[in-house]
Amino acid sequence: MKRILMSMAALAAIAGLFSCGTEYEKPTEGSQKGFALSFFKHVNATVEAGENVVVSPYSAGVALSMVAEGAEGETRVEFDNALNGCLFKAVDLGSNDTVVVKSANSVWVDDDFSIRNRYVDMLQKDFDAMVVNLNFADPATVRAINNWCSENTAGKITEIVERLEPGMVMMLVNALYFNAPWAEAFPVRNTHEAVFHGSEGDVTVPMMSRTDYMNYAEYQGCQMVELPYKGERYSMYVVLPAAGMSPDKMLSYVNEGLYDQAMSMMNPKKVKLTMPKLKLETSMILNKPLQNMGLKTAFTAAADFKGISQMGPLVLNQVKQKCYIDVSEKGTEAAAVTSVGVRLTSARPEIVVSMNVDRPYLFFISDRTNGNILFAGKVVTL
Repeated sequence: MKRILMSMAALAAIAGLFSCGTEYEKPTEGSQKGFALSFFKHVNATVEAGENVVVSPYSAGVALSMVAEGAEGETRVEFDNALNGCLFKAVDLGSNDTVVVKSANSVWVDDDFSIRNRYVDMLQKDFDAMVVNLNFADPATVRAINNWCSENTAGKITEIVERLEPGMVMMLVNALYFNAPWAEAFPVRNTHEAVFHGSEGDVTVPMMSRTDYMNYAEYQGCQMVELPYKGERYSMYVVLPAAGMSPDKMLSYVNEGLYDQAMSMMNPKKVKLTMPKLKLETSMILNKPLQNMGLKTAFTAAADFKGISQMGPLVLNQVKQKCYIDVSEKGTEAAAVTSVGVRLTSARPEIVVSMNVDRPYLFFISDRTNGNILFAGKVVTL
């Protein structure tokens, strides 16, 4: 009897082990800011050291969240881990008459492909997504997707897809647009030609300049300044590495804890800030950095997207992001489109500090109310 009871206990333990192995457990919820910093670092790691990088972690987070909600099993676990245990759903980004911040979602589905009603309901309810059925074999579908992108980025990003490859059945797209004036503009009369010491050599560029009280921090030669936009919900943070340190080297140390610590070190100081006017457009395929973040199964035949459709199997084809940013004396205009293709198979004497951004630097455009990072960039050449 004792031997029988021991055998039964062993079988129960084995059964319990297997049941635990298949049960889905959502990872501890992290922050969207944590995802943003990880995403920026992983994308930067895949480009050449001499290349500029502009990304929208927020736009990528929204697009990936829409796909994640249709993933199951190990595929869902990988999405949750890559997204730092959180989802980017539709929220009020605080647009008003002065500051424009808009995020829009659309899901394009081939006429011959059917997705679950509950998945459509979730996309519309949680992401305020427009779901459209069109013929993917018709070139007009590509034009419709690109026109939607242009309309939702004020014409700054006019094309996200060149063609829909055979086997493509769904395209999930997020468009993010940001246009805000500085709380205190740079006087145009102060803009002057000066040398920027870029990765490809010295180049003369227009440099903006102003002297004012700004939130500022400095540590071991590294400098950071905050430039609020009107309404002061959003700010740009310009980070200048110490002389001799590259942005890549600095970025390798950046994590959520260090980012928060740097923010807490900021105090009002009188700063003479000089920085370049900036206009950049970037385009990149995100498959590799996302795979390096642990999102591996979704790109393979082992992907599990049964939450999206019974038709399948489905696999991620390509994740792509285009970004645009224009930084001038008046303020900043920025846009991003992320597409995910799915296919079958104390008082002291006042000192004025100087911050001359005349060499490679980093920047972040962040929501001060919740820490969300809308855009992040590395500028090494102009």
